[in-house]
Parts: sequence; C-alpha cells; structure tokens
Amino acid sequence: MAKQEILNRLIDTHEQRVIGVLKKLEDDIIADLTKSTAGGENLTTQLAVQLRPNLKRLIEENYLSEVDDIIRSDYDEIIKEYQKFIRPLPIPARFKSLTKPNLEVINQLKFLSFSGFEDIANTYLDTLANEVYQSAIVGKDFRDMVKNIRAKINGVYQRSDETEINRLVDFIDKNRYSNNASIKAQVSVAKETLQSKYAADIYGDNMRRYASQMAHDSLMQFDGQFTKYKAAEAGITNFKYTGTNIVTTRPFCRANLNKVFSEEEANSLWTSTRWAGKSGTDPFINRGGYRCRHSFIPYDLEWENLIEE
Repeated sequence: MAKQEILNRLIDTHEQRVIGVLKKLEDDIIADLTKSTAGGENLTTQLAVQLRPNLKRLIEENYLSEVDDIIRSDYDEIIKEYQKFIRPLPIPARFKSLTKPNLEVINQLKFLSFSGFEDIANTYLDTLANEVYQSAIVGKDFRDMVKNIRAKINGVYQRSDETEINRLVDFIDKNRYSNNASIKAQVSVAKETLQSKYAADIYGDNMRRYASQMAHDSLMQFDGQFTKYKAAEAGITNFKYTGTNIVTTRPFCRANLNKVFSEEEANSLWTSTRWAGKSGTDPFINRGGYRCRHSFIPYDLEWENLIEE
C-alpha cells in the first residue's frame, strides 16, 4: 500500500475518533448542567462559578483522557505502517536505522501533539464556563443556554431537539470519509442543508472545528517529524515531496510534488515562498499548510527507486 493511502486512512480514522469524543463530551456536559441546576431552575451566579470545576473535570476525563488514548494508539499505528512500508525494501546496510523505532523520540512527539489538544481544552473551558456565568447573570432561558453550549462544542453538528437536524448530522458523520461518488454528493447536499436551514455558519468558532483540524494536522506533523528524525539517524539528507494531486491541491504543492529536496533546499523554499493556506515555514511540520496531506519520504541517489511513494 502506498504511503499516501496509509496516511489518508489513518487521518480519517484519527479525525473520526476525535469527533466521536466531542459528541459524547457535549452530551455529558449538558447532562451534568441539567442535573446540577435542576434544568436551569437553580442556576445562579454563585452556582455558575461552582460549576466551573465540573466542566474542567468533564473536559479532562471525557476529552483529554480520551484524546491521549487516541494519540497513543493511532500514532503507534503510524510507526507500524512506516516499518511495514520500509522493511521489505532492499535498503543498503548503512541506512538500516530507518527501520528501527526510537521510543523516546516517539513519546516526545506524542507529547507535543497532545499539547495542541490541551490548548483547545483550556480555551473552551473558559468559553463554556463564561457562557454558563453570563446566562445566570442575564437570566437566559436554560434551553437557549444549552443550545449555545452545544454550538460552542460541536457547532452546526450539535445534537438537537429537531429530528431532521440529528438525521443530517448522523448521516454526515457516518459518511464524511466515503470514497463513493454518490455518497460524497449526498454528504455535500446534507452539509448545505444543515448550513442554510439550521445554522448561520457551518465553520463557526467551536471546539470541534479546531480539534478536528488538530487531529488532522498533528498526525501529519508527527509523521513529518518522525520521518525527518529517522532520516537524520540514517544520515540521509534528501527528501521527496509526495502525495496525490487533486482538485483542492494548493498551487504550491502542485508545483513541488515529486521533487527531491535537500533539507537545506526545502527549508529555503518554504521560508521564502508565500501561498494561501500557509501555516508555517518548517517543511516537515507545515508541508502545504492547514489540512495538507502531502508528506516527505527519505530519498538517496544510491537507491532512488527503492522507496516509492
């Protein structure tokens, strides 16, 4: 299986697992608030302040703890697939360290990825706690507060009292990664319906938006950093920029796909070039920018045909 196919499968699974965690977190927070305030009857500013530790506990136990497990298992899967991809190749002996994992480095990279999800958790703890407090101050209807909290967690994909909204959300979440052209078209229609009929902005400021992007980008960053480390360990200084060329491929990526760069050349190009969607200047971490699925593979002129993307 080509490396890009492996990464696509892992990214889709990784993102879907994080989305599942957020759907459960939303329901658990609403259940806790409903119980703690007797459906809003007992909500006061004093109680709102006291509820912040509850929100913190739920986010830590039902989001961060679950994300930590997801990172550990999914990133280990990257390493396994990387080794399955590399080991069968007739790599010269001096490059054999490519096939050996380094647990210390792997754990450091996992921690860096987790810190991104932790930042999102801290931001939205403040956001959710403030929503509860402000609702208590102005005497907002409990149902409106619940709707706002759901929106701040999952945006337009929140659970609802309306059956049609839940049907659309469930269909989108179940089929968002389908490769079937007909199903993909139906998902697009469902998203448009959800946006136009039930929400002002499908890409609003919510926890799911940022955690979903973090799930995608952090996994690709892990792959890039691990690849760079293994290449350095093996004494390889050249890399091939690989991946698929699709409709949404950025012009920068399209112009550089399948080209070979030394680390110095890649750093120079990524630093000096501007393009829409650029997220940073480290080619191995940022690649083509947000949600880019292109990646580097170690490359050496002595065995240029031994590793195929």
